[in-house]
Amino acid sequence: MSGNKTVASVSFHSNHNLSMDVDEVQGISMSPPMKLAEGQWFCEIIVRSANGTLAVNMLTDDPANFAFELPDFSGKSTEE
Repeated sequence: MSGNKTVASVSFHSNHNLSMDVDEVQGISMSPPMKLAEGQWFCEIIVRSANGTLAVNMLTDDPANFAFELPDFSGKSTEE
């Protein structure tokens, strides 16, 4: 039997936040928002790693809540 390897760790904090560390990330993608019912929208974030895939399924009443900002990948300092 092969040995197990920890590829992600999850922490639940007292302020009701969830933190997760994932090793060897190879890609991150997000599905387009999908309307499930009136006032109910679904979206999924997929994190692919060398060791497997993590899916985060999310629900909201407004698809605009799924918007996020990408970081600056240019390598330029924010102090310039």
